Amino acid sequence: MSQPLDPILRPRSVAVIGASRNPRKRGFQALRALLDSEYRGRIYPVSRNGGEVLGLPTAKSLEDLEDTPDLAFICTPADSVPALLEMCGRRGVKGAVVSAVGFRESGEEGAALERQMLDVAGQYGIRLVGPNTSGVMNTSIGLNLVGVKEVQSGRLALLSQSGNLALDVIMWAAARSQGISIYVGVGNEADIAFHEYLEYLETDDNTAAILMYVEGFRNGRKFIEVAKRVSETKPIVLLKGGRSERGVVAARSHTGAIAGSYPVLRSSLRQGGVSEVRRSDELLLVGEVLAGQPPVPAGTGVVVITDGGGHGTLAADALAELGVEIAQLSTASRDRLRELLGRAASVDNPIDVAGAADQHPGIFTKVLEIVAADAAVGGVLLVGLFGGYAVRFAEELAGEEEQAASAMAEIMAQAGKTFLVHSLYSATTAGPLRCLRDGGVPVLGSVEVAARCMRAAQARGLFLHQRPAPPPMALPRRTEPPSIVTARRERRTVLVETEARELVAEHGVTVAPATLCRTEDEVVAVAAELSEPLAIRVVSPAMPHKTEVGGVQLNIVGVDNARRAFRQVVESAATYAMARGLAPDVRGVLVGPMLPPPLAELIVGVRHDPQFGPVLTVGAGGIAVEVHHDASLRGLPIGRAEALEMLDEIRAARLLNGYRGRPAANREAIADLILGVAACALSHPEIGELEVNPVFAYADRVVALDVRGILRAVTIETPEEQKEQQEKSIA
Repeated sequence: MSQPLDPILRPRSVAVIGASRNPRKRGFQALRALLDSEYRGRIYPVSRNGGEVLGLPTAKSLEDLEDTPDLAFICTPADSVPALLEMCGRRGVKGAVVSAVGFRESGEEGAALERQMLDVAGQYGIRLVGPNTSGVMNTSIGLNLVGVKEVQSGRLALLSQSGNLALDVIMWAAARSQGISIYVGVGNEADIAFHEYLEYLETDDNTAAILMYVEGFRNGRKFIEVAKRVSETKPIVLLKGGRSERGVVAARSHTGAIAGSYPVLRSSLRQGGVSEVRRSDELLLVGEVLAGQPPVPAGTGVVVITDGGGHGTLAADALAELGVEIAQLSTASRDRLRELLGRAASVDNPIDVAGAADQHPGIFTKVLEIVAADAAVGGVLLVGLFGGYAVRFAEELAGEEEQAASAMAEIMAQAGKTFLVHSLYSATTAGPLRCLRDGGVPVLGSVEVAARCMRAAQARGLFLHQRPAPPPMALPRRTEPPSIVTARRERRTVLVETEARELVAEHGVTVAPATLCRTEDEVVAVAAELSEPLAIRVVSPAMPHKTEVGGVQLNIVGVDNARRAFRQVVESAATYAMARGLAPDVRGVLVGPMLPPPLAELIVGVRHDPQFGPVLTVGAGGIAVEVHHDASLRGLPIGRAEALEMLDEIRAARLLNGYRGRPAANREAIADLILGVAACALSHPEIGELEVNPVFAYADRVVALDVRGILRAVTIETPEEQKEQQEKSIA
């Protein structure tokens, strides 16, 4: 079955445009790599000089070729690319790999050249890899347009925006007897986006897992959507470049990538089932583990087996710090282990064989048989000097150790549980370690890296357990609500609070009772009716943060105090506006009863991220929200389970769950509010920011006190324009 990217990743023929006899040129290196890799298709060198390169006849132009190649590898300077693509288009070439630099990553002039290149490609339906790419490879057909020699064929695909990092991964994979199925140097991602490569690799029989180095996404929301589906069958492991401010600047100058918000990306990757690593030396190892080992099933834990207390302690620490669930062995399992190992051994978790393996390394096989049969165990991490007993103690132990290695691999494979081994001798070619690797068991040289690999296996098990997609949270509406129409007509982007309150209330969010008063007399009349202490807040689209402008008065008792409070908040708002050359635009004040102190104050908000679309934030709220930095993020839509999960992820969860004898907050009611705010944002895509802060959480209810809404800076005045805008967003 053919795929849209087959002309690029499985071409039947390749034209190398810019073929050269100079070994230092890409046009020579690509031809040499294709020949050395025994590429199964036809090779067409193209150079205006003609002649021969590496024994291959060279055409002076694509027009001189007897056949139309599937793929053109263009390795000429940037300013020549548009004209060469024009030639490819006229000849019917469907795919191109552009290696040149000097496009978007180099500034506005390069960006204009990139747009020109894309216009030509779009005119003829040519799909592009790059520009600024190290090339592509498909080892199953011998396609090698990178120039790396003797790349081993394997089950790991690699997508990278760095040629050097890709080379590092490929070389290290070879050293670990791992290979690459497909490699793409994504470069500037000018045409083919990351999610399109994922869609191709999803159906590639030679790929078991996908490794990625990414500096920025052209369409992050679509990537997460596709990744969530692909991750159900093939693990995806991603290393992000551009996590810091300096990294963002470096990424922009490297590939022209807009790195985006890293906290939003981290949350989105987890939702998409993508395993994120933070170090380059973990990318291959985590991929190797997820490709070859079953995930740790949800509801189970991990057991550490060690032959030395130090490594066992370090492994336990590393797993605990990463949040890996530690298995609680059954009483029956512990009794069997005690009988096997004796009183000196520790049979809890970690299990320390206490020197029992020094003379008989086969003891590990018996330990593993017991542990693997325990229903609470989903993964085992063996740490210490296994693989080196013959070196450390006596050569006569080599045979027993190799038998133990093969037996352990078989035991865990039959049990369908994750098995990782850390060994002091991982860098050697010891026979027992070779037996483990032949049995598909990863052998690692770092306890900490082994723990991170185990965390990835457990996270994957949880993702596969929870993978059903949440139901739609909102139905598309046919017309804009009056409040948004009014705001557009008045050419303002900030909604008046009464407008924002009305929008969220329509989606089931309970807002604190309050009356809009436009005059002093109206405030007095409302105050006379209410016996409770009052809260008075200014209403002005020019001042969404009321506390900062002196626009809030609390605990007001009596009509005279209410009158004074009205004057104060209006005068404070006017003073604030005048000092900044703004019009106060005071629409009145909201007057309502003071609420009792809550168990906790929360913030629930949605912001439209330029790469990932609407992103939900739930965290500790109130006026010190910027101080707390206590929040959980999710891309929308979400379901109730994820809303409750977000509450567990914030530090304020201790207050919500009951603290020092205080009652617990109504978590289900909070989840209702979270889903209501999220549904409101999805129903009104014109809203760029929607924030409810504070939210008062009580034991029996939850109440939204302050609601703020900011429209996106896109004006849609007619139904025709609205339809056009929707079509553009879909495209």
